Amino acid sequence: MSFIKSLLKSFYYAFRGLLKTIREERSFRIQLVAIMYVTIFALFYGLNGTQWAILWLTFCMIPALEIINTAIENTVDIKIREQNPNARSAKDLAAAAVLFASIITVIVAICLFSEKDKLLNALKIAFTPPWIIIIALTLFPSFIFIKGGKKDKHNRSEKKD
Repeated sequence: MSFIKSLLKSFYYAFRGLLKTIREERSFRIQLVAIMYVTIFALFYGLNGTQWAILWLTFCMIPALEIINTAIENTVDIKIREQNPNARSAKDLAAAAVLFASIITVIVAICLFSEKDKLLNALKIAFTPPWIIIIALTLFPSFIFIKGGKKDKHNRSEKKD
């Protein structure tokens, strides 16, 4: 198999995993929507290059850990069919990594958006037409995206309970 063909296959598998995560993980979709809204706000705020780099590094940390969390959950579910404290612990620890990264990201965002004058100016821009209309129009599609489809594992488990 050629190098290019092998590389393309690797990208195919990675994108397939990404799409599976988007389809089946509600928390991942919530994270993507939050990233979108914070990015829009950051445009209004006027971050410099270093601040953008810090913001995107923290943004990438949460979805990446969510994907790892999902992989751990799926692996544990394959190997362990009955209740097992170690399996539960593995899942809890992976979820804790996502939670920890989320808390750190909020702290980073507070630091990045802490200049009072820039913050007030960004809010002023965000809450004036046409931006308030554009943002409002994105709320319903964002909700539908987060809610997800029939393949969402959370929707399936809610129906079983």
